[in-house]
Amino acid sequence: MKWMNRTWGVGALIAMGLVWGCAKTDDVEIPIPTDPNAGYTFQIPDRAFGEYLVFLGVPGVQERVDTLTTGATQTNYYLNPELVDAVNSLQLSKTSANVSALEAAGVATAAQKIMDLSGIEFFSGLDTLVVTSNDLVNLDLSGNPELVELSMNFCKVEALDLSGCPNLRKLRFRGSAQAAALLSELDLSNNLELRHLHLRSHQFTAIDLSLNSALIEEIDLSDNPGPDGNNATGDIAIPASIYNQVQAAGGILLGVIPE
Repeated sequence: MKWMNRTWGVGALIAMGLVWGCAKTDDVEIPIPTDPNAGYTFQIPDRAFGEYLVFLGVPGVQERVDTLTTGATQTNYYLNPELVDAVNSLQLSKTSANVSALEAAGVATAAQKIMDLSGIEFFSGLDTLVVTSNDLVNLDLSGNPELVELSMNFCKVEALDLSGCPNLRKLRFRGSAQAAALLSELDLSNNLELRHLHLRSHQFTAIDLSLNSALIEEIDLSDNPGPDGNNATGDIAIPASIYNQVQAAGGILLGVIPE
């Protein structure tokens, strides 16, 4: 019992000495550094997409130099899903004017078209997406229910599902001559807020707008073959009530006739 007490006494003295030592050498608390990469869990596969986001200063996106297994380094782009969900608008056009501006800013992928928008699903609060003049073939917007405006002229998307975007009010998608397949059908039955519809230069012979009574600003289906197969004639029939309300409001009507 005495041996145990003596052992405890030595341990206590050592512990007290450590405390005293800390008090003498650590009078100021040093904050523990946080990991700057914490939360940035998704690596953006398309470098042109990732670098564009960094150029725009989008919060929740970072550029990181990674060391590969070969020992070489590579610049990659990551996003933090918990931060990007607050982003409202993304302007990612690759028109000639945009490319020139990106080149002037020293963006390495300035002239490179975006081919993959993987990661867009984390931008759940997005209401405006502009991806004009890119090389997208697939576009999944199921994670963007707040989308109000979508502009994707000259992209190469072969099929478009907008059922998960009930708030969509403006759609602009002019077909690209370089696309392997143009749109020939599009279900807009869940887009009841749609006011502006631009689907020029696709392969539509008909389109069902019977539920889209909010259309008032524009309906452009020009350069589509229509039922007669002639792109030069505007003979795609739409409900007369919708045709008349767009006309009465001074909106644009191209490539369509009233039923």
